[in-house]
Amino acid sequence: MGARPNIDHLKESCGSNQLQHCFKYLFVQEWRANEEFITYIGQKCADLEANIQRRALLIQESESFGLFHNVAPDAVECMGETQQRDQDMLAALIGVLDLAREGRTEKERHVGLMDLKG
Repeated sequence: MGARPNIDHLKESCGSNQLQHCFKYLFVQEWRANEEFITYIGQKCADLEANIQRRALLIQESESFGLFHNVAPDAVECMGETQQRDQDMLAALIGVLDLAREGRTEKERHVGLMDLKG
C-alpha cells in the first residue's frame, strides 16, 4: 500500500483509524469553519452597512454648505467615491455570504452521510 500522508494526518488528528470517523471529523471541522466564516462575513457586512448609512448622512449634511464653502464640494466628492466603493464591497460580501450559507447545507449533508455509515 502506498504512502497516504494526508489520510495518516487525518487519522492522527481525529484519533481514530476508522475512515468513517475520520471523514466525519473532517466534515464537522469544515462545518465549524464555515459557520465561523459566516459569522465573520456577516459582521463585516453589518459594519459596512453602518458605515454606509453614517456616510450618507454626512454627505447630506456636507452638501448643505452649498457652493460657498471651499472644502465641502471636494470632500463630498471624495466621500461619494468611498461610498460607492463600500457599496460595491458590501454587494460582493453579500454574494460570498450567500455562497457560504449554501455551503452550510452541503456540509450538514456530508456530516449526516457519515452518521449513516457509522
